[in-house]
Amino acid sequence: MIPGLEALLRRSPESVRSAVSEAVQAATWMKVRRALAAWKNCPPEQQGPETTIHLLSSFNLETIEPALQLGLRCIPCRPKLLLAPLDTIEQQILDPTSVVYRERNLATVILWRAEELMPDLFFPLSTKSEDRGKRSHEISARIKNLVEAYLENGASPLLVGTLPLPPASGGIILDSQLGNGLAATIAEVNAAIHRLGATGTRVRVLDVHRWAAGEGSVLHDLQMDFLARQPFTTRAAISFAFFLARNMRPLLVPRRKVLAVDLDNTLWGGIVGEDGQRQLKLGRDFPGSVFLRIQKEILELKRQGVLLVLASKNEESEARQAMTELPEMALRWEDFVCRKVNFNAKYLNLREAASELGLGLDSFALLDDSDYEREQVRQFNPEVAILNEQDDALQMLESLLRTDVFDAHHISDEDSKRHREYELRSVRTAQPQEKMEDFLLSLELRAKVEPVGRDNIERVVQMLGKTNQFNVTTRRHSLEEVSRIASLPGSICLALRLIDKFGDQGIVGALLAAPDPADKSITVDSFLVSCRALGRGVEDVLWAELATRAASSRLRRINAEYISSAKNGVVAPLFDRFGLEVVGETIAGKKYRLDPVKPIDSPVWITVERISL
Repeated sequence: MIPGLEALLRRSPESVRSAVSEAVQAATWMKVRRALAAWKNCPPEQQGPETTIHLLSSFNLETIEPALQLGLRCIPCRPKLLLAPLDTIEQQILDPTSVVYRERNLATVILWRAEELMPDLFFPLSTKSEDRGKRSHEISARIKNLVEAYLENGASPLLVGTLPLPPASGGIILDSQLGNGLAATIAEVNAAIHRLGATGTRVRVLDVHRWAAGEGSVLHDLQMDFLARQPFTTRAAISFAFFLARNMRPLLVPRRKVLAVDLDNTLWGGIVGEDGQRQLKLGRDFPGSVFLRIQKEILELKRQGVLLVLASKNEESEARQAMTELPEMALRWEDFVCRKVNFNAKYLNLREAASELGLGLDSFALLDDSDYEREQVRQFNPEVAILNEQDDALQMLESLLRTDVFDAHHISDEDSKRHREYELRSVRTAQPQEKMEDFLLSLELRAKVEPVGRDNIERVVQMLGKTNQFNVTTRRHSLEEVSRIASLPGSICLALRLIDKFGDQGIVGALLAAPDPADKSITVDSFLVSCRALGRGVEDVLWAELATRAASSRLRRINAEYISSAKNGVVAPLFDRFGLEVVGETIAGKKYRLDPVKPIDSPVWITVERISL
């Protein structure tokens, strides 16, 4: 079974669910093509964005392309797969003029196997021991050189596959005893690939080794491997397709920002208001061990930047006392940025929590043992992702382990600081505000404005993908597209980092503006501010920087546009407030113009520092 398939099907249009489920269960190419046809018959808005992916491989992918298409369709997206000729990985990556760099794409993927990378080690005793010992270093260096070449010439993320252990190799008992045999060499090469993925660059690790270990020996079709250099059974090909799609999904779909959790029979076994604190099950023995593991998994999500909300029908004093006094608790009261412990309807509590955090309900996921509560939230707050389908503790834990709604390739500094930022938010709002300007001055706000470039572009792309409220156009640009706009001569592309007396909030604002040299104007493509930074003048600083830089470049006019969405009504009056003239109006929004362009001062309560990259 594909991990998380049930949740994936719930997100898919009803017209494709049964076809996809049948394709996975039956594992036949006829069923796969039938499911693909069901997807293609869906309205375009249900199919997702058009997406180009380059695939470079040392084994044949053409025969399993329908499966790859199906897995990616379920993200959802409309994939265009560009399969490089077999065994041309080096040629494609090292040639700056190759199609890998010419064709705009979501990502480039490299897949290889030990069969092609190190065929000599399949017969280890035919090679000298010292020569075998050199192979891992040689192969690791080869991979590193390819990655460095790609980073120099390519703009999109690079997914580098790890090597699975070959299922068709003899002497596995003896090889395991050799310090530099096939298994040991693969382990060393994979470790080198993981180190490349930890550098914080555009490199991502596609852990094929882990996927193959989960599939076991059933993934390999020896006959197809020899006939067509395609090693997968049909079932394994479908499984691999969904594995690839899950690794692609974070590039297209923003992760959920909030996990709301219940208390009774969710974070501990039992009901504190009925059983009493001493009877609650939590600890090292079953079933308390399951609840403890659930807590530790949730705490790990917090460390990744996921905000935690407590939503439980309990007396607050009892719940807080239990969380404080139970010795095995991994989670504490303070780990939750918002706590709704009362007897109100859960869907209303989640709405209130979303309002207090300044987030949409589509940022929320829920873990709750109650069938009634989950169904109530599903009916009244359909935007919330329900993680579990049963009240069983093991199933709740499994749903946490399998869910893809929190998937991310990297955890940024902003992600790791998010929980602290929302804690500080309540401190800020509690400050006396007899005069708003005096209050803002008391925060000692500093804005660092820097051009969009290599060091901040991934954060800007991340914000473009998930900022819904303060976002004048809600355009979702890829990393390559942002790079293209930023590289245009005369463009003004800015990122803003905010610091106050409570700490560094990270990059919370971005503005992309592309020039039109023909009439000496510049057009705002994207203008957005993180909801956690609203109310402090970040947008005014960005606009002042744009106007001042445009004026110094002798530009005559700034063009801007507000495109209405279901969630960005808060920015509808922004350009009117900035004094722009409305030059066009439709149901979708308004077009604006600032003419002439003059320098503008930033708010007096923010100290602005301009950084050059």
